[in-house]
Amino acid sequence: MTWNIVLDSSCDLMPQHAFKNANIKIAPLTIRVGDKEFVDDETIDVPQLLKAMDKEKSASSTACPPPNAFYEHFITADNVICICITSNLSGTYNAAVQAAEMVKEEYPEKKVHVVNSWSTAGEMVLIARYADKLIGEGLAFDKIVEKVEEYAKEVRLVFTLEKFDNLIKAGRMKPLVGKVVAALGIHLVAQASDVGTVELMFKVRGEEKTLEKMVDYMNEQKDMTDKPVVISHCNNHKAVERISQLIREKCHTNDITVNHCKGLTSFYAMEKGLLIGY
Repeated sequence: MTWNIVLDSSCDLMPQHAFKNANIKIAPLTIRVGDKEFVDDETIDVPQLLKAMDKEKSASSTACPPPNAFYEHFITADNVICICITSNLSGTYNAAVQAAEMVKEEYPEKKVHVVNSWSTAGEMVLIARYADKLIGEGLAFDKIVEKVEEYAKEVRLVFTLEKFDNLIKAGRMKPLVGKVVAALGIHLVAQASDVGTVELMFKVRGEEKTLEKMVDYMNEQKDMTDKPVVISHCNNHKAVERISQLIREKCHTNDITVNHCKGLTSFYAMEKGLLIGY
């Protein structure tokens, strides 16, 4: 029996990332900046995307993968677990569900389950890794689905922003407020809520205090001892090094993976953005 684990590109994984027991497949989203279109696959030029967004005065936008992008990945395996960005911020989950229905009609012998992560980035990676682990244990498809859905409710995502240009352009933050917040060195710390929306948690002044606040909050939410952590960052190596140190010291875990933000997460997090799945 062959297995595919399918994710959309907001997970920040590349196709060359490998799981032990399943093939990894990525369905790319698309980012539109002015008259330019960036496909969020392995060829995307993130620095060029950031530069284009910085120059563009109007709000940029994103588009989810079409159902066929998922369908093509679903039909190449006997069993499929698909993990998508929160349905409250993207139509990606609905597109994957449509594709699963197409497969069910045309290939009734194949099994496909689509997971709404209610999140993005590192949280999706953790769910995918857990699914791969269960596949390796030889569990039945339905049992894997049950356990993956349970695990998806346990993992979390916390993130921080330094730039607010996209929020301002999209009308979600007043320009004056954005300028004041940036001038004062204030960092917004937010999390993916239980219903997959952005929930603002703290406003912290200074990077060091921000990183400490994030790690302390992670410890408050769950026992982090030996738990896996997946960090995505948008050109913020210094912060990654520091927060990794804090996680090792305060959370008592060395299971830390670092990924670079691809297009979709760079679109939202922007320069210096930091997302932590735990």
